[in-house]
Amino acid sequence: MKKENFYLALEDDFKSTFIRELLPGVLHNFANPLNGIMGRSKLLQRRIDAVVKKMSEQYPETAEALKDDLQRIKNDIRSINKETDSFFHMFRDVSDKFSTLAAPGRERINLSRLLAAEIRFAEFYLEFKHEINKQCEFDGNLPEFQGDAAELSLVFWRLIRHAMTRALESKDGKEFFLQTAHDEEKILVSLRYSGEVLPGEQNHAACRNKETGDPSCPGLDQSVLSALDLLKKYPAKLEFSRDNGMNVMSVTFFYSKISG
Repeated sequence: MKKENFYLALEDDFKSTFIRELLPGVLHNFANPLNGIMGRSKLLQRRIDAVVKKMSEQYPETAEALKDDLQRIKNDIRSINKETDSFFHMFRDVSDKFSTLAAPGRERINLSRLLAAEIRFAEFYLEFKHEINKQCEFDGNLPEFQGDAAELSLVFWRLIRHAMTRALESKDGKEFFLQTAHDEEKILVSLRYSGEVLPGEQNHAACRNKETGDPSCPGLDQSVLSALDLLKKYPAKLEFSRDNGMNVMSVTFFYSKISG
């Protein structure tokens, strides 16, 4: 075996342990000092406010002389608290994503909440965060249904990434729009994104040859086809279309037919 093959074999072995074995420990070890920093920074803010108040009451002349310096200290502490809160929310987005993937199983799913989390996680792709104009509208009253959150997390990660990649290649503006809605029988997830249409995006996307199992949507990535296959369990369907110069992926979940 060549040296590079040894490396690839070990790399694959490492990857196989990453989500379910290694990452939970990494996140746990990050969480403890982060919680300590957040607690101490909030305590420090309360203490400096109390000290400034006490100084103003007992030593008003000193407090006046140090007013600007004390205000700068208070502003710095507020900034630290704001940044630690921001870091905590980003940490939670990562933790929630990988906790979901590490514990597959059926549970009650609200697609608006799941997709909001997926969009927050997608912000870790810097091009998605900085280069794409994004808009999301989430139906706050979506009915829940039984499903595997790990499966759907991966499905929508791949579909969002497909839309993101297409939008980044657009020459006329990089646009991305995600919307959830529902009626008495179905939930609709709509992803609209800029970019030239691919051949596979011109067809309804239940797109494998029934006899051979081969992909029949040219231009679509194999992992996108895997996501489409996984959706068929629910029951759900995905259709591609074109509207006002934008590509549209419409995912319909017939939740009234999903048990539970």
